[in-house]
Amino acid sequence: MFKSPRIPRNSSGFTLLELLITGVIISILAATAIPAFSVWLPGYRLKTATRDLFSNLQLAKLTAIKTNQSTSVSFTASPAQYTVSGVNKTVSLDDYGSGVKFDDPTHSETFPASPITFNSTGMLGTLGTPSVYLSNGNNSAYYKIECVSTGAIRMEKWSGSGWE
Repeated sequence: MFKSPRIPRNSSGFTLLELLITGVIISILAATAIPAFSVWLPGYRLKTATRDLFSNLQLAKLTAIKTNQSTSVSFTASPAQYTVSGVNKTVSLDDYGSGVKFDDPTHSETFPASPITFNSTGMLGTLGTPSVYLSNGNNSAYYKIECVSTGAIRMEKWSGSGWE
């Protein structure tokens, strides 16, 4: 007959001291990670909002070419949002959180008053070089998305002294 080996009573599991030390180490790691995460999060949300706006401007341009009709992106300040015509898409900046808003480093420009329009060839149908500026809630980072007459769309970040 087979006999199973006996395990001594005090050699299995974790001791209370080991569990307490593990809990303290996890608490210390969490206490240092949470503030760093909360500093990183607003910048990440701003970058996400900027990339989405850039993508939606590209979508408007490609929709204009595909449908052979002008397509535009219109902006409103209150509520802070933009609408892409032709695909019936409205994006609210409040959805990104962390105070993402239309604002530039000088606090004088936000977005073009008239819509940014792309014609059926994908070129800019509006005069000038319209730019849209985005910032986070504590005004520590800024992005600019600029459209040029050829239909090219550029995204730049404010370095503190200029756009790069």
